[in-house]
Amino acid sequence: MAVGRDGAVWRFADDEWQELEAPLDATLNDVAISPAGSALAVGQGGAVVLLADAGRGSDWQRFDAPEATHLSSVTWRDEATALMVGEDEAIWRLDVASGSFEALESPLGRGMTLNSVATDVDGSAWIVGERGLSLRLDPEDDSLTLERMPTNRGLNHIHMAENGQGLIVGERGTLLARSALGEQWQSQDAPDSRAMRAGWVTEEGQAFAVGRSSIIFERDGDTWRLMPSDEERHLRTLMVTEDAFYALGSDRFVNRLAPPSGEHWFGTDHLGRDLYSQNVYGSRIALLVGFIGASLVVLIGANVGLIAGYFRGRTETVLMRTVDVMYGIPFEPFALILVLLFEPSLFIVILAVSLLTWRTVARLIRSQVLSLRERPFVKAARVAGASDLRIMYLHIFPNVMPLVFLELAIIVGVSIIAEATLSFLGLGPPQSISWGGILHNARLSGAWRDAWWWNLPPGLFIMITVLSVFFISRSLELVANPRLRARR
Repeated sequence: MAVGRDGAVWRFADDEWQELEAPLDATLNDVAISPAGSALAVGQGGAVVLLADAGRGSDWQRFDAPEATHLSSVTWRDEATALMVGEDEAIWRLDVASGSFEALESPLGRGMTLNSVATDVDGSAWIVGERGLSLRLDPEDDSLTLERMPTNRGLNHIHMAENGQGLIVGERGTLLARSALGEQWQSQDAPDSRAMRAGWVTEEGQAFAVGRSSIIFERDGDTWRLMPSDEERHLRTLMVTEDAFYALGSDRFVNRLAPPSGEHWFGTDHLGRDLYSQNVYGSRIALLVGFIGASLVVLIGANVGLIAGYFRGRTETVLMRTVDVMYGIPFEPFALILVLLFEPSLFIVILAVSLLTWRTVARLIRSQVLSLRERPFVKAARVAGASDLRIMYLHIFPNVMPLVFLELAIIVGVSIIAEATLSFLGLGPPQSISWGGILHNARLSGAWRDAWWWNLPPGLFIMITVLSVFFISRSLELVANPRLRARR
């Protein structure tokens, strides 16, 4: 029997899976079948349901849990008693006949999550959870003791064979094995470091483990080996019988590196993610960096050029030599230093663009101001008693505004290319998706030479956006320079 999301229940009989009527809408996480054939399932929100005849019946009995705690695992201790565990170190014992629950107190008391419980051959029970947590329930007085395990990694599942052999699997390929009742748990080397979700050990000592990305381990003697698999699903649980091996997964099939289709217009990447939505979302980052970066560049460059051109003398010399120094700083190494000093973020990308690309704007504005400051209207304003700031920003600056707007349009394209370059080099914000970041992921995946649909759209979008901004700047140039309009 298998359980899953939204109360889904499936029963395997006569070599086929049959869906049963859902007993409730809550997600069910685990099901245990007693030797008498009763199935007990537990899940989120304290969901506990019983199917008295799992082989034929379909009428479920629902129990009222004492708390709405998410339960992750259940096991039968005997025909009338079951043990279940879950979040916040919840350990409940259920008397099936009376429907009464008894909460057992964990000796740790840190509110940790318990992931799995299994009954041992001597009647005791083993409970495992996050951070290597392991508890043992004594069969005589039902006391819980904290057991030391040879790992601090999260333990996801435990399985006990009828002859006392045991297997525990966990995060980063954790494998813990016990050869017989009373023996110590020993760590075993795994052939892969991905998270393992379920394990199974037989009385003959044969053992299996399954985990993320359809990974399957098989133990041959004391050595574990990786089994080949054509699936992409995350395997969550398994069962081994005398003649078959069953592994179940909960996630959808990953449609990786699929070419463009009606379902995915731009195809999918190596993780099965839709590239069309990534490119649409990436336009936000490109335009955001383009306009904010260009605005900061024009703001810095226009003020530096205005001050240098108006005051001349030592002020002009200091500012223009600063501009010359800025021309000698390469863009990519400068951005790399900023990332190392701080951390990759959208702010760092905008800062790198604005701190280095204002130099050209400053020179252009300065050359215009040098001419305007000698005009009669400026001299008249000075004679009338206007201050330097008033002359600069109310009389001279409006006359250089057409050139400022022209540079603003040009710098937008420069900022977009700069952001794409940094993201392609891996210096962009890791939490955001941009056109350069898409190309960076394609390069890292190793599939960018074959999956043309991964590289072509972001490259085309960068080119089309920059060309569009260029043509806009050419149109603004007619406004900035009336002589060009007169020639046409």
